[in-house]
Amino acid sequence: MNSPMKSPLTGRPSTRQATDEAGRLSFKVTPRELTPFRAKLAEGISAVLGLGLAAANFMPLLDGRHPDLPGMAIAFGATVLGFHLLRWVTREVCRVTTEIELGVDEIKVRRMLGWQSYDRRLEHRFVLLPHDGAERERRRNDLATREAASNGQIVQKPIYYGDSFHVVLVYAGHRVDLLSVYGRKQAASIVARLQYCDQLLEQEAKRVGARTNPHVGAEWHDSPGGI
Repeated sequence: MNSPMKSPLTGRPSTRQATDEAGRLSFKVTPRELTPFRAKLAEGISAVLGLGLAAANFMPLLDGRHPDLPGMAIAFGATVLGFHLLRWVTREVCRVTTEIELGVDEIKVRRMLGWQSYDRRLEHRFVLLPHDGAERERRRNDLATREAASNGQIVQKPIYYGDSFHVVLVYAGHRVDLLSVYGRKQAASIVARLQYCDQLLEQEAKRVGARTNPHVGAEWHDSPGGI
């Protein structure tokens, strides 16, 4: 028995296919991801809560004169599991949802003050760019590493902006940042989904005879990359 074919729109980011008022194909792509700042914030919050959890689990065991080995093992296991749970919860709470709608004639992204619209019939493409803060973070981490080494210490600073990317709409030569994403895999999947939806919309535009720009899809390279 053949298994049903998996839709290319399943998985992350969340994608809903619909039709507009004219009956033409449209898509709503809704990434829900961490930004580098919120990833750093989530790690800090989970670390503080994890220390509190460890204190709550181990302090009662330290009052006795003799160590309670079974109790220590249970407390250790509960602390490890609790920390991973806290880390997952804080990351989920800190995720940011971005709404992007793509139609035959228009690309829209929801901002804090409302929707911003772009004419999809003009030259455009979706690309992945390294985060603007990556170089600053690298310099700070290098400085901290050198200062620690001069004191005979070894430190390894966490990397957030260096592992983050901007999902960008290149719109008639202009850069429009749609969202920032912590994690290459997550960011690449968003760009790939937007490119795929854009390709289907170009086919739809040709089918319905909509006005299209001949340069769209002809001049631009479709894989993630720089401007």
